[in-house]
Amino acid sequence: MTDLSESEGHADLVGLVRGELGTAEVLDASDHLATCTECRGDLVDTVVGHALLARSARTEEAAGRPLGEPALPAPTLPAPAPRDASWLRRTSPRALLAAAVVVLVVAVGSVVALTVGRSDPGVPTARVVSLAPITDAATNAVPGEARIRRDGRTAELTIVTDGLPVAGGGEFYQAWLLDPDTNKMLALGPLSGGTSRFQVDDDLLTAYSAVDVSLEADDGDPQHAATSVLRGSY
Repeated sequence: MTDLSESEGHADLVGLVRGELGTAEVLDASDHLATCTECRGDLVDTVVGHALLARSARTEEAAGRPLGEPALPAPTLPAPAPRDASWLRRTSPRALLAAAVVVLVVAVGSVVALTVGRSDPGVPTARVVSLAPITDAATNAVPGEARIRRDGRTAELTIVTDGLPVAGGGEFYQAWLLDPDTNKMLALGPLSGGTSRFQVDDDLLTAYSAVDVSLEADDGDPQHAATSVLRGSY
């Protein structure tokens, strides 16, 4: 039996069964198996070994062995008896490759199922929050709105402020997240035009409960200027 990894022109059978090869490499391996009896025999050993390991893992999990308890040593498998290579010549290499792919699909499917079971990003939700004028600076402004779309991991915050007066020279509007109970604020960024979008971590959005729009002087001071013009709770 040859080394199962690619060597001396033979196919990389381990990479093939594990799904580590690219499309071109898989096709090359298939063509090689069509002419190499030795590799076809090794492919059978690789598939069987993979199946035994997968079965052993499922059996141990089903037995409910306590976490941290040493596993029993793996039994030593007897060396495979010499095979008559004639049956390998009669077996289509495409059929052998298909068998390897079936084992790989089952293993990958189990991993995907476990991953999906552990990760639940939640159902995407969307809501619209009204941003009401709160100071004389916005007396002539119509309410704006904040559109919040959440998927359990990230949130997209779209702020619409078409009704705000044009900021004067050396001034700009800035969006913030606000916790009214503590007055803690987090700057999202300047508002550009009538609609601005911001990506926010969902946990960070949960730590606040309101959207604030302020009129800021372009003086390099990152702190809130205490001149809020729109605000709304979500």
